[in-house]
Amino acid sequence: MYFSPVFLQNTLYVVAVLLIAFMVGVFIYKKKNNLKIIDKPFVLACIVLLNTLYSLLTGIVNLPYELNAVVTGGLTLVTFGYIIVIIWDFHKENIKEKK
Repeated sequence: MYFSPVFLQNTLYVVAVLLIAFMVGVFIYKKKNNLKIIDKPFVLACIVLLNTLYSLLTGIVNLPYELNAVVTGGLTLVTFGYIIVIIWDFHKENIKEKK
């Protein structure tokens, strides 16, 4: 299966716009309901957005491959770590509720 670079770049634009819109919506909801704004899922979304924006930047500016690999790989590892932490927190809450 082959995806053209133009299709992948356009898809990345759509993902970035949707992620930004979702983050703004969640921010407004939390602000109106006096909820804690900065939490683990919000930080995770910020890291994913940062990774997406960096990927968009590489489509515009020709950056060295090694830099791309380090930055996107590092952000992806941090994202994976945050997902594990969020799942672990849900697991701990579930255990507490059962007791």
